[in-house]
Amino acid sequence: MAKTNYSNFDYNSIISALMLLLYLSLGFIPNWEAVDKIAPQWLVMSILNLVSLLYFIYNRKKISLALTLNLKGKLSLTYLLFIIWAMCSFIYAINQTEVIVNLSRQLNVFLMFFSTVLFLYFLKKKLRFIPWLITIILGIEIYSVLNEAINMINSYGSIDSGALKGVTANRNITAFSLAIKIPFILFLINEVKKGWLKIFLSGIIFLVLIGLSMIQSRASFIALGLTIIAYIFLHTFIYFKFNKKLIQLFQIGYLVIPVIISIIVNQTFLSNKGADAVSRAATISISTNDGSVNQRLRYYEDVLTHMSSNPIFGVGLGNWKLKSIEYDSRDIIGYVVPYHAHSDFIQLGAELGIIGFLLYLGIFIWAVYYVLILIRYSDLDINEKVFLFLLLTSLGVYFVDANLNFPIARPQLLVIWALIMALINLYYLKYQNKRLKIIPNKKLNFSFLVLSILLVVPSIYVTNKVYKSLKGQMFLLQDFNSNQFNIPLSQVDNFVPDIPNITVTTIPINSVKARYYVNAKKYDKALKLIEKGTKANPYLYYSEILKSQIFQEKGQLDSAKFYARKAFFGLPNNGLHTSRYINLINITRDIEALEESFELLTEKNDINNWKNYLIVASGLYPLKDKLLTDKAKRATELFPDNQEFKQLYSAIAIGPEGINQSASFSAKGLEFYNSKNYKKAAEFYEKAIEANPLDYTHFENAATANYMIGNLEKALDQINAVMNDLNPLNGKCEFIKALIFIRMGDPIGACPLLATSRDSGFAQAEATFNQYCR
Repeated sequence: MAKTNYSNFDYNSIISALMLLLYLSLGFIPNWEAVDKIAPQWLVMSILNLVSLLYFIYNRKKISLALTLNLKGKLSLTYLLFIIWAMCSFIYAINQTEVIVNLSRQLNVFLMFFSTVLFLYFLKKKLRFIPWLITIILGIEIYSVLNEAINMINSYGSIDSGALKGVTANRNITAFSLAIKIPFILFLINEVKKGWLKIFLSGIIFLVLIGLSMIQSRASFIALGLTIIAYIFLHTFIYFKFNKKLIQLFQIGYLVIPVIISIIVNQTFLSNKGADAVSRAATISISTNDGSVNQRLRYYEDVLTHMSSNPIFGVGLGNWKLKSIEYDSRDIIGYVVPYHAHSDFIQLGAELGIIGFLLYLGIFIWAVYYVLILIRYSDLDINEKVFLFLLLTSLGVYFVDANLNFPIARPQLLVIWALIMALINLYYLKYQNKRLKIIPNKKLNFSFLVLSILLVVPSIYVTNKVYKSLKGQMFLLQDFNSNQFNIPLSQVDNFVPDIPNITVTTIPINSVKARYYVNAKKYDKALKLIEKGTKANPYLYYSEILKSQIFQEKGQLDSAKFYARKAFFGLPNNGLHTSRYINLINITRDIEALEESFELLTEKNDINNWKNYLIVASGLYPLKDKLLTDKAKRATELFPDNQEFKQLYSAIAIGPEGINQSASFSAKGLEFYNSKNYKKAAEFYEKAIEANPLDYTHFENAATANYMIGNLEKALDQINAVMNDLNPLNGKCEFIKALIFIRMGDPIGACPLLATSRDSGFAQAEATFNQYCR
């Protein structure tokens, strides 16, 4: 019996393939009870990094050259300098805990990139294994998206594009996770020889395009356009430069044909189900009329303003989400803060200054430079150069995402980015070593590996703390959002760890805990927690709201109003801040404070703010105050269909006495009208007008009574006042005016009025219209 020969079995290659598979599968890790699935993904990434580093120490002799090359490479050195500069931001950060949290993430991404380079160094047949592995992962992802879409159609008859998440947390992540992998399939199409296999791979691209058309992420459409242009350019260049055979140009069809078919399928079968990709793509613009574009431009402007004022030191790694609140305070609704700047590059500039921005950008510049040098000067074969070009295309997709979204916060996209950068880096390092013959530096290698382990172990501690916190935040935020207190007070202090010290929505965790003690009337304990919460995020002002509540319950109204004012002027579009401050103004009858707040209260024309202002102001100002009356009238013009504003306007401009008096005159007029004493009826209706000139019914009744006694000119003036100034849109005033015109001998002039009255739903107009206007 023949013995199995294990001497040629490459364990390092097998282990490398396994570790790369584990890294690339990070995106499939679910929430594991956390409020956001990134928490367990960061934790697993840090554990994989530790396993990788231990493996490298064990095999340090075999990877000695690759390790030295990697450490001395310009891309890796730039990346290391970026990490070191980010560490320095701990000194000046607003929230140092956030620096620790985000630094552990940046460190783990760097170590994932570094480990991937070394695993690729061991890996045999990279050009087959990596693209096929990516294709398999892409197949799983697109299956998940299509399955969700089919279930939506079967359940609701339509597709909710925003809910198409696949295996990720939101549609933008899903879209770019799909789009960034397309170049890998395109390389396989270029690589495989069998026609049926090319068609099969092209079919996968078609399914991906169908998925993207249903997800409708506009940024991914831009990235897809970049991929199409790059692919056409690639084969056109090869055709003219190397191989003037038409079959080379036909290769373009493996991408272009799926694009055309997917558009046809989308327009034929999906556009009427809420997934019209063409209409969605047509909205791509830089117009500020687009809400999403306007929001991003506002974020960019805030970041650039901050960078220009703080060019060297920013706010600290991970701290822009705090500082951004101050810049965007006039546009923030509730506690929905601009958590990301929607551009990783300039956000890092705001957090780390120009140096941090340039270092991070430099990582990408080195990658592009490496590819260009390799394509132009290396002796790599044409297939490898095609692979490098397509890697650059994938990097371009990531670059689009990084300037419109925030992939730096999403492990699912970072892992594929790390793979792309590692592949480019490894190719260049091998090319460089052929020219320079670099000698391994064992001391440098060992020192780096030991230092990395010393750093990754505490990063595991941090990511585990964050994971546990996000599990607890699931319940803390449920209570917070529903204003409930389901967590027992005895468990509150230790319900979540002390890292991080803000929630996923930047609310200070200590302040969230404090609300339980406020509810239990344990104010001293609450105030201690609130002080810590204020330091964690001084820009959200939730802590000030709790202080205001405490001082109000203690009867210290001046202090309560002081903190409520601070919260209101900090975030004026927060309903909690507004209602608390207005309520305290009302209690303290502080008319100056009310007027000071008016512009901010009504800046966005929020209906509740206008209503609260007028209600409080009506109790503070004297009756018929001209300025307040003008404001009340403005409110009725802004909200013409809201009866409450009309009532408030009447109460402010006329007063309860005038309203009651006019009602009494109107009732008396009705009595005379019913007894056919139209002259007396007109007199009392006109008295009702004098008492309350804002009630259009008094004018209509007076006009009707004057019409009955032949006082047509006066009746016309009264009904014109209704139509021109009060405009109830009920059809009655037009009908009355039409009758007056007919009585004056102008039935032709009456017809348009009767038509309007009929169309407004006034039933009596139909017969009169038929009599005079047919």
